Amino acid sequence: MAKLLKQREEVKKAIIARIRAGNDLTAKADIAERTAGYRDWLFLFATWRVETIAVLDTLYDGKDIGREFGFVTETSEHSSPMYAFPYVKTALQYGVEKLESLIERLELAVGESPDAIAMESLHPEIYSKCRNLYEGGDYAEAVEKSFKLVRDKLRTLTGYETGSEAFGKGSLHVDGAAAPHVEEDFQEGVKFLTMAIDRFRNEKSHTADGNISDRVRAYEYLRLSSLAMHLLEGAVSRSS
Repeated sequence: MAKLLKQREEVKKAIIARIRAGNDLTAKADIAERTAGYRDWLFLFATWRVETIAVLDTLYDGKDIGREFGFVTETSEHSSPMYAFPYVKTALQYGVEKLESLIERLELAVGESPDAIAMESLHPEIYSKCRNLYEGGDYAEAVEKSFKLVRDKLRTLTGYETGSEAFGKGSLHVDGAAAPHVEEDFQEGVKFLTMAIDRFRNEKSHTADGNISDRVRAYEYLRLSSLAMHLLEGAVSRSS
């Protein structure tokens, strides 16, 4: 049973894009026949096939769907591009039909796990400001935005945007300790959580993509920022 790694609409959009690319390749087959540009067209097909398999591997759990597509679009070697052309053209048709069948079967696919992508459960500000970036695949930007929201919250509460200064100079106090005798542990925990976010933000600012290309890892960073934002809802500055 096929299991989706992304939301159905996102999967559908990605597959439709590959179908369009395949249909465009079908139209170019006529040009290849008229101009004897078989070799160039075969190269375009090979590129489309490899890229489509790669896309499918990002949409479905495991490699089975990508392998199925690879199987229906596989062709044998022939003595020349001209002789290979009609077989590859048929493989292209099978490939497009395979993609179209995936669109039809989307409703039967198992959706992505709520535990892995429960964006709706994030803090409202994290959700509203980071959702589109995350769902669009801009993981580094989504995470950076979430870190900035935490810093903005600290600045609003204390005038300081780093965890160390907010809890130090800003005398920030967070309500929510489980019991009076663990109050200090709780305050230290929230402080070090915000300080960790500061450190992660600094670390990721030194690379173009923040070293975040995995959606699950990106979600975990968003969850970290969300926890901080939820905890800071019960925070006040006790500075005189």
